Amino acid sequence: MKIAILGDSLAYGTGDESDGGIAGRIRSMLPDIESVNLGVSGAVTSDVARRLNQTNVRSHLKNADVIVLSIGANDLFRTPGAQQRAFEDPMKLADEILAKIAHIVSELQRISPHARILLLGGYNPVPDHPLAFMIDGYVEMWDELLVKRFEVVKTHDLVIGANLSRYDRFHPGGPAYQAIAERIAERIAGMALPTSAAPDSDRETRPTARARGGSGLR
Repeated sequence: MKIAILGDSLAYGTGDESDGGIAGRIRSMLPDIESVNLGVSGAVTSDVARRLNQTNVRSHLKNADVIVLSIGANDLFRTPGAQQRAFEDPMKLADEILAKIAHIVSELQRISPHARILLLGGYNPVPDHPLAFMIDGYVEMWDELLVKRFEVVKTHDLVIGANLSRYDRFHPGGPAYQAIAERIAERIAGMALPTSAAPDSDRETRPTARARGGSGLR
């Protein structure tokens, strides 16, 4: 079985003190699975849409049995005026971002019609913020909207203040990434391995260039 982890900082593994991220941790737990890390720290939906046109990315996705997608949160934090709009009309903004995600998922289905696509839900990266209760409410609403349209792996109960990364206290730390990887592994546990799986399919592939950028919820 081959799994591709695509998207933003959460997909890339930013904040994981052991530098494994989701892809590395799934590979460690499930040695018969080949995992590829296609995440880019700071990516927004338009970045992922562009990456789907890259030959090497499309090749990995085409051969994937499972695609885990983490995207959307940075659209809120990196798009000019988006944070203000989130307070004024959160549903309208969420619908706009969801439409962009739906476009990405549609393209993923075209690239790899057989692949199972899992979206990662949101989490609150600033649990000590004075407006944390509002952020928690927005995350809950966001997850509810995602679940109506996609297959979702929720993360808000796994990424909490106690296990945020010691590097930035914003992204998940190692224990949180481990918990997310375990939840994904549980979700795909019933899927049969392809009969053509190669005996050396236990390696993890990670781009050598560490793309860096501004980070949002991920």
